[in-house]
Order: sequence, then C-alpha cells, then structure tokens
Amino acid sequence: MSDKTVQHDEVETLRVDVVVPEHDAREGASALFTRTRKKLIDREGGRCWVCNRTAEEAGHPLEAHHHPIERCFAEMVDWELVAADARAGHLGPYAQAFDWDDFLAPLHLEEPQLPGVGAKPFDPYAFVDDMTVNGLLLCKDHHTVGDEGIHTLPGPIFLAQKYGKEGYKFSAAEVIHHAT
Repeated sequence: MSDKTVQHDEVETLRVDVVVPEHDAREGASALFTRTRKKLIDREGGRCWVCNRTAEEAGHPLEAHHHPIERCFAEMVDWELVAADARAGHLGPYAQAFDWDDFLAPLHLEEPQLPGVGAKPFDPYAFVDDMTVNGLLLCKDHHTVGDEGIHTLPGPIFLAQKYGKEGYKFSAAEVIHHAT
C-alpha cells in the first residue's frame, strides 16, 4: 500500500457570496492607475508575476491587478489595519515604503475642515490605484482566464502556478511554463 495519493483532477464548484460595498462605477482607468501601471511594468521588467512572460510572449498587453486591496473594496477596508500590516512589512516592501502618515492624515482630523481651507478629504484610491504599491503585474491568462486567473481561482490554487514545476499539466488550459 502506497502512502501517496495518485495524481488526479480536482474539480471544484466555487460559489462566492459576499457583500461588495456601494462604490462609484469605474469609468475607465484613473490617471494615477495609468501612470503607475507603466512604472509597475518597468519595475517588474515587463514580465508576468506568475509565468514571467512578456506582453509579446503572452500575445496581449500585461495587466495590472489591484493587489492586495481590490478596487471595489477600497471604501470598506479599515485603512488603519492595512497600514499596520504594510508598515510591518506584511504587504511587501513597496506598500511598506508608502507614505502612510500623509495618506491617513485626513482620517485623524479632530475637527471637520471647511472646503478650501487646506485639508484634503480622505481618498482610498490614492493607495488602491497606485500600482507601484498595490499592483501585481499579470498576463491576461493569469489575471482573468478561467482555471488560471487570479479572479477565477482560490488563492492557494492560483499561487501553485507560480511555483509549479516546469512542464506540469496544471489544468486543461495550462501547462506550467516559466519564461526566461
């Protein structure tokens, strides 16, 4: 009798039932997102975080995924908790280096400021749309495609693709390949 489980397909039906907070409809990319997406591409050498392919190798432009804070949740998260984790290094070096004091300052005003008197309103998108601190560079396959993308797989299964052995048949849609 073997102590190993034989290789097998795992078929799951994933049903997600969460309450996404009310938020403004997204009308294209913000200027901050557009500007910092370009910086993210440069910083990451223009390669997908999972498979290391370039846009040319993938056959489509690379995409910036909001990570770790998804855009639709920007107004429901407790930013003090996010800042604490980021400052402790739990969200990576780029989020750790973000100017959390300036970002959180509007939340710490003791008295409401009159419009135009110098205080800025709190803007969660100043972090969320900054792809240099809240972005993960992915090819389209690893962003949104079924059985491969971060938007379609549970986290642990998605991560297995990044660290899988070269040539492993991960799904009907993908054989693990790490571009060089």
